[in-house]
Amino acid sequence: MRRAAHARRLLAGLLVVACASAGWVGAQGAPLAEVALGFRGAPVADAWNPVRVLLRDVGAGEVVLTIDQGSLLEGELPWTVVLPIVGGGGVRMFDVDVFLPAWRSLRWTVDAGGLRLASGALARTDADRRPVDLVVSSRAGEVVGALGGRALDVAAVDLPARAAAYGGVRSVWLDGSAPLPDPRVLAAAAAGGAIVVVQGSAQSSAELAVVRASAADQGGWLGTGAGGWWFGDPPDGAALTAARLDVAALATAFAAADAVDLPRFPPPLHVALASAAYVLLIAVAWRVGGAAGGATWAWIVVAVGAATVVAWRPSEAQVVQQRALHVASSELSLRQRAIDLVTLPAATVGIDGVARPASPLLGGVRHGPTPRTEVQLDRWRGASVLEVPQAASAALAWGSDGAPRAVGGFAVTNVRVVGGAAWPRIEPGAAPGVPTDPAPLVGAEETFEELLPEGTAWARSGDDWYVLLPLAGRVRVEEGRP
Repeated sequence: MRRAAHARRLLAGLLVVACASAGWVGAQGAPLAEVALGFRGAPVADAWNPVRVLLRDVGAGEVVLTIDQGSLLEGELPWTVVLPIVGGGGVRMFDVDVFLPAWRSLRWTVDAGGLRLASGALARTDADRRPVDLVVSSRAGEVVGALGGRALDVAAVDLPARAAAYGGVRSVWLDGSAPLPDPRVLAAAAAGGAIVVVQGSAQSSAELAVVRASAADQGGWLGTGAGGWWFGDPPDGAALTAARLDVAALATAFAAADAVDLPRFPPPLHVALASAAYVLLIAVAWRVGGAAGGATWAWIVVAVGAATVVAWRPSEAQVVQQRALHVASSELSLRQRAIDLVTLPAATVGIDGVARPASPLLGGVRHGPTPRTEVQLDRWRGASVLEVPQAASAALAWGSDGAPRAVGGFAVTNVRVVGGAAWPRIEPGAAPGVPTDPAPLVGAEETFEELLPEGTAWARSGDDWYVLLPLAGRVRVEEGRP
């Protein structure tokens, strides 16, 4: 009896402990903070990615992403992204677009109220540059299996209406078996560079009727911004890769092509002649005025030189040039502004807005109501940053004769078609005139054009560059299929 009573008391104690533990786990089962990098937690390196932060009853704090862009030779080169958290009760969620350069390591933390609520890290092996395919379908498994690679099953509500979020997306698939995303979301995806593939019953959707009619006149393809719409037979992965334009690489090439050159030092011969003239001046002053005259002239020359250096030397790093790259297929374009910086003293340069480095730089960006980007530059150094891409109106369009037209209300110059003709200048609203043979390109301009598909037109207006993608898509239209 005694043994049975002891067993019952022990069992009761274990039940109490189990119930207490179950209650603690239930209360703490949902994490206070979650961070998802990229769509479905699959970030794309060297591309703009959506970052989603989910918070539960969290006070004010911040999410910090530390991205090491360095190498074994250079050492650490961190780029820091800070996302402020506004405190509040209940479940809250916010999304931002963050450029994730190819990383050697990537760490993120969520801190609020003096506590670390969550953290995570990605290794160098996780830095995958391959773009993702987003499949909106109740039969997503079939499409994901057919595409392979980095195809992801997503819901329509998870797709943002921001063009920059699709910088690392190859395609968005719709077959009508699941609720379709808002047309504004699909327009943003196409403008950002994704190929919106419309299949099945989605092709008869009333919301896409206008797009479908326009695409039908071009063999099932309709370009929009840096991407486009694909109707008709489903493409395979190779066709999607051929159709997609790498906007991030194009913007990087653009930033390098017209970057500001630092002032060049005078040639050694000029320095030698100036030094000889200086010595001769001192010798003449010494002969005429003796030691006192020579010393006086020496001090005068030194003082004038020092005053000149102080007057011409900038006291802080300067924003010396702002220019933009526009990529269009029809009336809509994707606009990305490049900001060139140069500094004589070592300094931290700050600009308003969200931007990413055109090449690996030490610095970071802080999001929020007043976003700001800062980079640290060594002395006598220049660098460029690229702002977050945004949709805008196109300034170039194809005419009925297949030649480009200036439709932005201003003239464009240095107009050339990849693999085709060229024009020195096209006035707004006017025919381009007699074409000429394109001049050869060298350096960064040649690299830029190599990234463009055959038949693309591109031109300049001031410091801005304008790209007009082929009307019939990136690949040849054959048998009614792009």
